[in-house]
Amino acid sequence: MLQLGEDDVAAHEVHVLERDGVVLGWHRVTFHDDGAELEDLWLEPALIGKGLGRLLFDHAAELARGHGSRVLEWDAEPFARGFYEAMGGVEIGRTPSAAEPGRTLPRMRLELG
Repeated sequence: MLQLGEDDVAAHEVHVLERDGVVLGWHRVTFHDDGAELEDLWLEPALIGKGLGRLLFDHAAELARGHGSRVLEWDAEPFARGFYEAMGGVEIGRTPSAAEPGRTLPRMRLELG
């Protein structure tokens, strides 16, 4: 499970999806000039394909719009690229992985219009 530190929660917009006190997923968004960055979007793996990822992503995009952001950008896990494309994201480049030398991640963007 991807984890956040107390500093991440204190400094950024973090929203949790939970049911009966159990965390199902969450997202973290940061804001920069007229854009926003989807820093993290995590969903319990057993719940993938049930519409909850879309719920989290749509919430992150609406949050960015509400803060006046014109674009939402993020570095995607390569296996999640299809999901993000289904959400309307387009690949705008590649970002070197900080965790795995030689690996790159799709850099994605959603125009918030």
